[in-house]
Amino acid sequence: MTRKIFAALILAVMLTGTSACYRIMGSYLELTPPEHRVKATANIMVPMRDGVRLATDVYEPADRVGPLPVVMTRLPYNKDYIRSVGELMAQRGYVFVAQDCRATFHSEGDVFVPMVYEREDGMDTVKWMADQEWFNGSLGTWGPSYLGLTQWAVAADNPYLKAMYPQITTASLSNAIFLGGAFSYRLSTGWSAGVGKQNDKALPIPSGKLDLANEGFFNAPLQPDLNLKWEELSGLSIAQLNAKMAEAMGIGQGQVPPDFVQKMIGYMNYPAFAEYADAFNFHDQYNKVGAPALMISGWYDIFVEGQLHDFSRMRQSAPGDAGKYTRIIIGPWGHVSGVRKDAVQGAKLSTMIKDLLVLKWYDRWLKGIDNGIEKEAPVKLYVMGKNVWRDENEWPLARTQYVKWFLHSQGRANSVTGNGSLSTREPAAEQSDRFTYDPKNPVLTAGGNNLLEDVGARDQKDVEKRDDVLIFTSAPMTQDYEATGPVTAVIYAASSAVDTDFTVKLCDVFPDGMSLNLTEGIIRARYRDSITEPSLLEPGMVYEYRIKLWPTSNCFRKGHRIRIQVASSSFPRFDRNANAGGEGGAMNVIVAEQTIYHDARHPSYILLPEIP
Repeated sequence: MTRKIFAALILAVMLTGTSACYRIMGSYLELTPPEHRVKATANIMVPMRDGVRLATDVYEPADRVGPLPVVMTRLPYNKDYIRSVGELMAQRGYVFVAQDCRATFHSEGDVFVPMVYEREDGMDTVKWMADQEWFNGSLGTWGPSYLGLTQWAVAADNPYLKAMYPQITTASLSNAIFLGGAFSYRLSTGWSAGVGKQNDKALPIPSGKLDLANEGFFNAPLQPDLNLKWEELSGLSIAQLNAKMAEAMGIGQGQVPPDFVQKMIGYMNYPAFAEYADAFNFHDQYNKVGAPALMISGWYDIFVEGQLHDFSRMRQSAPGDAGKYTRIIIGPWGHVSGVRKDAVQGAKLSTMIKDLLVLKWYDRWLKGIDNGIEKEAPVKLYVMGKNVWRDENEWPLARTQYVKWFLHSQGRANSVTGNGSLSTREPAAEQSDRFTYDPKNPVLTAGGNNLLEDVGARDQKDVEKRDDVLIFTSAPMTQDYEATGPVTAVIYAASSAVDTDFTVKLCDVFPDGMSLNLTEGIIRARYRDSITEPSLLEPGMVYEYRIKLWPTSNCFRKGHRIRIQVASSSFPRFDRNANAGGEGGAMNVIVAEQTIYHDARHPSYILLPEIP
C-alpha cells in the first residue's frame, strides 16, 4: 500500500472509523497511547433559546471520577461520522462533545441556513455544558472547514474557551464568498448542493455538469431593491436581521412570502451583504478572543486568504496568550486534497492529516501540561519549488521586498504564442493589447483554490492557447527567486461594456514549458472603488484596477520563468460577468472588447513579495 493511499485511508477512518481502527489510527497520528475506555451518550437533545433542540453526543472516559476539560465541535455533515475523533479524545482524558447543527440530521429545525444561527446556537450549547457535572470549565474547540467556522462563532466573549483549533477555515467567510466583488460560484453552489444531497432539510442548489449556455451569468442591478444601507446589517441579532430584511422588503412581521428565499439569495449576490452581515464576517471581534488558535491552511485552500487574515488579526489584536501564542501552519494543499505533484517529496497529505489532530495543543492549554508547544514558531510554511518547510516569526514576512514586474508587448500578447513579456523594467511607449470577452465562451477554470474538484496546481496549456487570454512571461531566472506573501496586480484597462471583469493569474513556467498556476485574482469593474457604492464604466475610458491575488509561497528555480495571464473570466470558480450592468434581465449577455494598457502613463504590473 502506498503512503498516499494509506493517508487517504486514515482520513476516511477519522471520519467513519470503527473501534478496531482507533489504535492503528492513534499510532499513525503519533498520539499518546490510549489511557481510558470510552463511554458514549448519543443524541442528547439540548434546548436552544427559541426552544429548538439540537442533537448532541458526549464521549467521556468510562472511568471518569470528576469533571474534565471539554473539546467541542459542531457540524452540518452528521456528527455520527466523527465518532472516531470523539473516541480518540475520550481515550486520552477529554470529554468530547459533537453536535448536529440546527435543521441537520438528528437536530430539530425547519431548514438549514448556513452560518446564520451558529453564534447563538453555539453559545447556548456552551451555556448548557457549563451546567454539566463532567465539565471542569476549560473548553477547547476542534474541526476543519465548516467545523472551524462554528469554532469562530463561539470565540468572542467566551469565558470558558481556552484553546481553538480551526483548520482550513476562516472567521471571515466574506473573503471566500467574494473576491474583488465577484461571486465564488462553484464553491458556493457546489457546497450547497452537496449539503442538500446528504440532508433533506438543507436547501439544495443544483450542481453537476456545467451548462455553458445558461449557467452562472452575473447581471444584477447596481443595488438590490432594498430600502436600507448595507451598514445597517452590522451587529444585528438573528431576530433583528429578520425584522430589518422583512421591513426592507415591505413584509409584515411574521409574514413570509413564497419568493422570500429567492429574494434573500438575490441579496446575498452582493458582496456588501457578506461584508456587513455578522454571520459572514468577524469584523473587529478578534480583540474579544481570549484563547490561542492553532490554524492549519494550504496555499490552494479556499480559505487561505481569510485564514491568514485571521492569524494576523489575532496576533495584532487578541489579548494575552491568545495573541502571543496563536500559530499557523500552511502547506501546499487544497481543501484536504490537491497536493502539488512536485511537492510530494516534501509535504504529503499524510502531514496535513497529522496536523488535524495534535492533542499536544489541548494538553498545553486545557490540561496545563508543560510540553513546549507554545514555544514553536508562530508561522510554519511550505515553500513550493524549493519543497521545504520553514519557520517564520510573522506574516507577511518582515524581510519582504515588494518588486514590480511590468507587462510589456508589441501589441499582441494573445495566447502563449504572442509577444508578451514580463520584466522589472518600467515601460515606455508601448502598444496596448486587445482581446474579446464573450461570456458565452468563458475561460474555464484550470486548478486553483477550489473546493473538492479541480484543486491545486494544473498545467495551464489549454488556457494559454486561447486568444482571449493575454500571456506575459519573464526571461528564465538566472538564480532561484522566491516569492512568499500577498500578491497584487495593478492593471490599466478599458472596456466597450459598462460592466465587466478582469482576472490575473500567476504561474511558474518550467524549463520544459509546463505552466503551473500559483494564485489568481479578479475584479468586478463596478466594485473597483467600493463594494457598497458600485458604479458602472464609461465605455472606452481607461481605469486603474487593483486586483488582489491570494497569497502564495513559491521559489521560481533557476531556469524557470514567471508568467501572468490576464483575461476576463475564470468559470466556474467565479460567476461570469454578462457585461450588461443589470440591464435587460438576467440572461442579457453582451460581448465586450477589452484593452490592456502598459506604457509610461499606464504602467501595468504585478507586485511580487520577493524574499532575499
